[in-house]
Amino acid sequence: MVPLIECDRDLLRVVLELMDRGEAFVLATVVRTQGSTPRDAGARMIWRPDGSIVGTVGGGQFELMVMDAAQQCFSARAHAMEHFVLGAEAGQCCGGTMDVFLEYHAPGVRVVIFGAGHVSLALARVLASTGLSVAIVDDRCDWNNAERFPTEERVLSFDEGVALVSREPERTLACIMTCSHDTDFEILCGVLKHPTHFVGLIGSRSKRACFVTRLSAAGFDENAILRVRCPIGVGDTGKEPHAVAISIAAQLLIEAKSLAPA
Repeated sequence: MVPLIECDRDLLRVVLELMDRGEAFVLATVVRTQGSTPRDAGARMIWRPDGSIVGTVGGGQFELMVMDAAQQCFSARAHAMEHFVLGAEAGQCCGGTMDVFLEYHAPGVRVVIFGAGHVSLALARVLASTGLSVAIVDDRCDWNNAERFPTEERVLSFDEGVALVSREPERTLACIMTCSHDTDFEILCGVLKHPTHFVGLIGSRSKRACFVTRLSAAGFDENAILRVRCPIGVGDTGKEPHAVAISIAAQLLIEAKSLAPA
């Protein structure tokens, strides 16, 4: 649990940390006050889905009311402006009013790329300016290193990569493109066990046909198999790595947009 803190700079640092970790939360900001109030405009508080808070907008029954409003925003996946009168309902008699803006922050969309080859490198570079969180999964240290992927999260185990997908599968876009068809298949089996939002497999239509047969033999039903996008990308752009990466990136951005809050 993030500890309760008062410093606004520290609170904003926590906001960035939560966003980097892909955690959902609601940020409550006092935007207007009138009369006698426990905090002034600009006071902020983070509400998290486990009920914990960071910072304070005033304490007491009023703060509990803000927390309840934050929970409603979280459930609705939406922003809201709330007006509070600090009277009997708020457990206070000062009579002031406070307007609080509640911002729902959805967990970030994560792209997990299995394989650190040429297309993966090109794809990571294309996605670098999109705001999507990118993780590269490959057990080859000479390919999956900080020199090639300086800003991406790097995972050096395929099993750990599948575990990463399992943490927020509904907001994860998985791209499977290792140097081995057998490794691709093992990863695909692991990823399909979770409700992963997008499952892309690099390869041809003949590769897809082969994998459909193998997945069926492994016990996956038709609905699970239909979730696999292969070939991956929005169109036939040829085989040059950068062109393939642009095609895949376009598809991922379309999928990511569908996950944006209303």
